[in-house]
Amino acid sequence: MTRRVVFLDIDGVLATIRRWDRYGDLEPECIEVLNEIVARAGAEVVISSTWRYGRTVAELQAMLEAEGFTGRVVDKTPTVAPGANRGEEIAAWLAEHAVGGYVIIDDHGDMGELRTELVLTHPGHGLQPADARRAVEILMRLSRP
Repeated sequence: MTRRVVFLDIDGVLATIRRWDRYGDLEPECIEVLNEIVARAGAEVVISSTWRYGRTVAELQAMLEAEGFTGRVVDKTPTVAPGANRGEEIAAWLAEHAVGGYVIIDDHGDMGELRTELVLTHPGHGLQPADARRAVEILMRLSRP
């Protein structure tokens, strides 16, 4: 069975950012889109968000489930080095795990060579229904460049 993974940011993806100084709550509509992506692609979630700091995988799962998430959080990305960007942290996780497909859902584009696998969200809107189709397409690609 092919393992497919969604690298998930939370702020600007599931929690919209309406003002620079105020981060929002998790949005049920955005979580529904995430549910559709993981269900259609049979994907698992790895948290790449700063929300992973000081939280266990089980706590992250429970937090998302409480807001309606129906998928599975299986891991979180490592903190590799001070100043490392999100793309480097994701690359470090991928180096340790065999996956057949992955997508990065984030409101920042600093993914380096991994940007071809990125679904970039608008921080004020979060994950939208139109993003689901693109995310599933990326996850289901058979060959990797």
